[in-house]
Order: sequence, then structure tokens, then C-alpha cells
Amino acid sequence: MIAIVRLRGEIKTRHKIEDTFRIMGMKKVYSAAVLDDNPVNMGMVKKLNDFAAWGEANEETIRAIGNVKGLKAPKGGLKSKKLHYPRGNLGYCGAKINDLIKKMI
Repeated sequence: MIAIVRLRGEIKTRHKIEDTFRIMGMKKVYSAAVLDDNPVNMGMVKKLNDFAAWGEANEETIRAIGNVKGLKAPKGGLKSKKLHYPRGNLGYCGAKINDLIKKMI
């Protein structure tokens, strides 16, 4: 399973990117979704690589996302919303996505 967290807003965002976020049910900043690891979903996730953080979610994180109605900004802040992992928070984070989601709950 893959967890994806939206980190950037919709100002100066192309319509195709916004449509992809809407399909995934992520309309607001700091919203999250859990997806199956299949080629269709991976295509959508790679399209959003410059606007969201994503990685492999463990069972605890999947349950936490299901129980929370809306996420908030992470405690302690983010490294950067403009740089990719490891210098920032965007893009593929691997298992570190679980730590980011824990900070947001």
C-alpha cells in the first residue's frame, strides 16, 4: 500500500494536476490518501511528484489515516515544500512517509 500526502496548494497548478488530486480525493493541503500499488495508481502518483510526498505505508499508518477525518500541518514543520527528499519533503520518501503522517495526526 502507498500513502500520499498533499503538501502544496492549487495556486499556479495545472488543471491536469488538480484533476488528479480530485480523483484521489485530496482537495486540500495536508490531506492524505492510501492507494494500492498498481500501475494505474503509480502513474497518478508520479504525476503528482512535485506536489506531494509519498511512500510505502505500514498497517499502523493506514489505520491512523482511516480514523482521522482531516490531517493538520506536521508538528515541528517541514524541511521544505519546494525540494525533493532527502533535502525536502516532496516526492518519494520511502518508509519515512510514516513518520511524516505521525507528525500530522
